Amino acid sequence: MTISSNVSFFAQSISQTNRLNNLRSTLDDLQRQITTQKKHETFSGFGTDSLTLQRLRSSQPLLQSYLDNIDKVSNRMNLMNEAMSTISEMGNQLVTAIHVQSQSGQEGIETINQLAQQSLQFVEDLINQTLDGHYLFAGSDVMSQPFINDTILNSNFKNEVDIWLAGGQTNAQLIATTNGFTSDNLGLAPGLATSGNITARIDQNMDIDYTIKADGDGFKEILRALTFAANLKYPDPATDVATPAQFDEILNNILSIITNGVQEINKTAQQQASKFDLLKSIRENHISDLSMVTSQIDKMENVDTTTALVTLQTLQTQLTASYQITKIVSELSLVNFM
Repeated sequence: MTISSNVSFFAQSISQTNRLNNLRSTLDDLQRQITTQKKHETFSGFGTDSLTLQRLRSSQPLLQSYLDNIDKVSNRMNLMNEAMSTISEMGNQLVTAIHVQSQSGQEGIETINQLAQQSLQFVEDLINQTLDGHYLFAGSDVMSQPFINDTILNSNFKNEVDIWLAGGQTNAQLIATTNGFTSDNLGLAPGLATSGNITARIDQNMDIDYTIKADGDGFKEILRALTFAANLKYPDPATDVATPAQFDEILNNILSIITNGVQEINKTAQQQASKFDLLKSIRENHISDLSMVTSQIDKMENVDTTTALVTLQTLQTQLTASYQITKIVSELSLVNFM
């Protein structure tokens, strides 16, 4: 009987110890949850929800990477559109100047020369626009300037105009020669010809191509017209063979070139604007998806702090009472009843 009584008491003691350890473990877990705001430390703790949670976790950085790409591309496209808008305005100013000054002879062409030269320098700077160290109009060769040689550009036109003034070529020959100037003749970098497109991944299996290169027709026509206008001279009857009538024809040719250049630049800007609208639409979708994914993750992972605190306080009271009962029981002896 004595042995049986001792074993029973020992078993009860072990059971109580296990219960206390379980309560203590639950208390520690509640403290961790309140501190970290997370239900479990590892995916395995979420049981059957672990795979869903891992899938949501993997989609979160992917959506964020799409958003980062879209924001980066949007900034570049904004600058590109602003630059093209300004280039178009420079072209329109030359159109206005030609209409206003074309009948003013020597004085008129000097005004046109000055405006064209100033606008040309501005356009050259805009063509070499950069963001984050990347040249925006260089295609995939983002580390190289698309416009590289103002001296060659101006000297090519000046030489042809001088030959024309001296009677060395007709209007048709002058127009054919200047219209035939290549990208290199217009001061553009040779690497533009082989530079590829520039794209960005904005969604699953979707890349956006936002390439606009400085050797496009619009840019070349603007450069051609501005430089031609900056270097054209009104014939001096005392020294030149070219006549005022020939001058008017050349000026009208420049007007035609600049008008076409402005139209091409505007067309390119409109195409880019359509792509920009697509970017904004996809960005809104990604923001919505990311918000939903984040909400689902929070719902699965995060604890209700208020509920956890109430449970913790209840458990502390229960644990304290358990320790007190254990202490009382452990102090019981037959002596207490004798």
